[in-house]
Amino acid sequence: MTKIILTLALLTTMNLVANPFNLLEREHQQTSQLVSQKFIYAKRAAEQGNARAQFDLGLMYAKGEEGAVKESQLAFKWFHKAARNGHIQAKFYIGMSFANGIGVRQQTELARYWFKLAAKAGHARAMAYLASIERSTSPSYGFK
Repeated sequence: MTKIILTLALLTTMNLVANPFNLLEREHQQTSQLVSQKFIYAKRAAEQGNARAQFDLGLMYAKGEEGAVKESQLAFKWFHKAARNGHIQAKFYIGMSFANGIGVRQQTELARYWFKLAAKAGHARAMAYLASIERSTSPSYGFK
């Protein structure tokens, strides 16, 4: 009888000890499913032309978050779609991509173009970057 009670006590204790790990694993699986769902919903909306979703999807690819693989070319693709659909922050990100060669070949003139578009829409950081590009590319004619 004592053996049975000890065995039951041991099994109960093992279950209690193992249970937190099962809970953590289950919680991780549920979180992963939610993360994947966020990515899936953003991708669906982005493919239907939603500029905000296109920008969000670009961020997911840029950062490698929410179930997306970190991929700068895909990030650029979705930022570009969002920018063409009028998303101001995406226009700035496209400018940054061209300025720094992230996901595309570095091209100062295209960076300037996208910074101008974002700046015209009131994006403060785009204005600052545009001014910086203008200063660095304008001829000084020997004056500083």
